[in-house]
Amino acid sequence: MKETLARLWRARALVANLARRDLRARYRGSVLGYFWSILNPLLLLAIYSVVFTAVFAPRAEVRPYPLFLFGGVLAWNFLSASILDAAETFKNNGALLRKAVVSPEVFPGVSVLSQAFHFFWALPVLAAATLYCRLAGSVRLGWAALQFAPVMLLLGAAVLGAALLVSAVSVHFQDMRNLLQNVLTFWFFASPVIYSADGVPPKLRFWLRLNPASAYFGGIHDSIFAGRWIPPAGWGAMAAVALLSLAIGGAVFSRLRDSIAEEA
Repeated sequence: MKETLARLWRARALVANLARRDLRARYRGSVLGYFWSILNPLLLLAIYSVVFTAVFAPRAEVRPYPLFLFGGVLAWNFLSASILDAAETFKNNGALLRKAVVSPEVFPGVSVLSQAFHFFWALPVLAAATLYCRLAGSVRLGWAALQFAPVMLLLGAAVLGAALLVSAVSVHFQDMRNLLQNVLTFWFFASPVIYSADGVPPKLRFWLRLNPASAYFGGIHDSIFAGRWIPPAGWGAMAAVALLSLAIGGAVFSRLRDSIAEEA
């Protein structure tokens, strides 16, 4: 794990440059360009607000539900898109990997960083919506909101570990992306993204705690929605999952590293 992360750190400038290249290619020819990264979440929030305010009445403990849902879905999109991109990264960059002297660790790092850029550009929308709800008195926004940044850093570390694992395995298992799409769909509904962990029946909470994503989404909702401090057990769970993900992802990547360029 240490060698993999060390190579990734040494190539951090290249990772940033390739992530910017990926973003420019994604928006090339677009009239609005990077503004889509703000417009898309803004439209998503508007849809949630209409549907879950005027059409469906959410449960009392998760009001305003559109904000609750929006914060969780943004973080989930970062997680799922990073992993899915990592599954395709060596297929899409095989020619560059074979022709240039580039550490393979760079490409899953680019997948995560590119999606992190999209997430960061959506943050102004989330911040404005949270402030509006705070002024309206519907959320308790306070110093607890400062927890959001370290929660996302820990989630980013866990996602990086998963991206390293998925990218290396995908080179040898071509059906990985299709498999992941189904796994991520199940994982989404098994995680407290669209519902509160407090609303889960007591008999199911043990299984929810076994979900490695639960602590992160619980922390996100606690910090920007409920305005409460994350308990030490929550921080411990997030740190443990991040370290375990990096350890497993780094170990698998190191083991398969030498065969990546040949198989990509």
